Amino acid sequence: MNSPEHMPDDIQSIIDKAKTLSASIRSHPVTLRYNVCRGKMNNDRSAQKLYTDLVTLGKELNETISSGGTVERQQTTEYEMMQRELEQNPLVKEFIRCQKEYLELLKRVIEKIKNPR
Repeated sequence: MNSPEHMPDDIQSIIDKAKTLSASIRSHPVTLRYNVCRGKMNNDRSAQKLYTDLVTLGKELNETISSGGTVERQQTTEYEMMQRELEQNPLVKEFIRCQKEYLELLKRVIEKIKNPR
């Protein structure tokens, strides 16, 4: 593998700009908020379980609907129960919001790289 000393100048320039972009993303307020939320989630087992259950239920509902199936009452009741748990656990809601903002930031950056206009 080429070391930085042996890399052509034009490639090294791109690498340096990528490092600058990476540092900008890491220090962006959206990223900082997401990392704080992620740290809180890592320390809260009940929030982790609720989040995992929500993701699993969401996947199951999406698969059911996309395959033309109907959502059964049992699934709806489970969803309503999780909805109540979510209302009682603001950390999970905050984490979902922070994650969404962070992923949107990354999406916008990637889109700009792919289509710089």
